Amino acid sequence: MSESTPPPRAVIFDMDGVLTDSEPAFHSAVNDILARYGEHIAMDEYAQFIGSATETMWRAMIELKRLPASLDEILVAYEGPLMERLRQPRPPLPGARETIERLRARSVPIALCTASFQRWVDAILASAGLSGLFDAVSCADMVTRTKPDPEPYALAARLLGEPPERCVAVEDSANGIASAVAAGTCVVQLRATSSSAPPQPGVYRVISSLYDFPFEILDRAA
Repeated sequence: MSESTPPPRAVIFDMDGVLTDSEPAFHSAVNDILARYGEHIAMDEYAQFIGSATETMWRAMIELKRLPASLDEILVAYEGPLMERLRQPRPPLPGARETIERLRARSVPIALCTASFQRWVDAILASAGLSGLFDAVSCADMVTRTKPDPEPYALAARLLGEPPERCVAVEDSANGIASAVAAGTCVVQLRATSSSAPPQPGVYRVISSLYDFPFEILDRAA
């Protein structure tokens, strides 16, 4: 971000791997289904699907593992094990609540932008004690193309009443970062979990904890 660029006025958070480490729950639920067919996928191989639309992930998984089932059958079977795992209590990632509270104390608009469906969002936020903290939510139910397409971040910015260029996006996955960069946001890459992507091109800063969130770029707007 150059000095001539108007400073950000809002912040948009990804959810899984940014606010709480819920990606292992998704990974485990995928393996719950794969086990029915005598298959398994390790996290390092599964990482390529993080941030992808669920149908996109399962379509590729069916081909990758040669599953003798249709996409519709898999999606129906996936819902139960996934919801059971998402409802299990898990803490927010270090600095998540504190960063949100500092932003709210400054009256900075904040949104959530995720490739998860609303019912999954509700379960994950409740399990981490983070419900009701966002001014807007952009989720898979609300877009026609999810990450890495820019539509989810464009929607989140629009719901906050800001152009994407005036928003900071906090992301951890390659697909999510591609979405946020393509939308025109200022991207902070968080690498706080084992499923985080390697440092990606086009980001403003890479941080290892939300305690390191660069509040100074918002201070320029003061």
